[in-house]
Amino acid sequence: MGHAEGLLKQWNPPEMEYIWKKSNRHKHFDLSQFCNPLLTISDKALSILENILIKNGEILDIKSPKGFYFFHCTNIIDALIEKESDIVWLDKERGWVSCINKFVLDKNKIQEQTIFRLPNVNCRYTFYGEEFKNLVLKHHLQGIHFDRYETIIIK
Repeated sequence: MGHAEGLLKQWNPPEMEYIWKKSNRHKHFDLSQFCNPLLTISDKALSILENILIKNGEILDIKSPKGFYFFHCTNIIDALIEKESDIVWLDKERGWVSCINKFVLDKNKIQEQTIFRLPNVNCRYTFYGEEFKNLVLKHHLQGIHFDRYETIIIK
C-alpha cells in the first residue's frame, strides 16, 4: 500500500491541557497513545526518534503545552491475513472494522517496517517494530508500554 496522505496540509495546531489526578505522582511522559491515532511525543523523544518517525509519518505541532508534538503514522501496510484473524466487523461489505481480537500478519509485508498502521481499522492500531522499541527502552522514554492485550501472530 505505502504512505497515505497526511494531515499536515490542513493541520491547525491545537492547544491542549493535561489534567492529572491528585494521586498521580508521575506526571511526566515522553510518549502517550491517549490521542490515538496520534502519538504525543516530547522534545526529548523527538530528538531520539525523529529519523524513524519522519520515515513513517509526519510530525505535527501543538500550540500548548510547549515541548510536545504529535506523530501521525502515514505508513499504511495491508498486512492483515483476514481469513486467519479474529475480526469484529462494523460492515464487512464496506471493509469497516470495529476491532480485531487476534491479528495474523503477513511476515513478508512487515519485515522491513519500523512503524505502520493497517487500512480500514478506524486508525486504532499502530504497530511499532523492534528498532523503535529498543530506542524507547535504551533512552528510558516514559509513558508507553509494549504489551498488547490482543493476540498478534506473524506468519
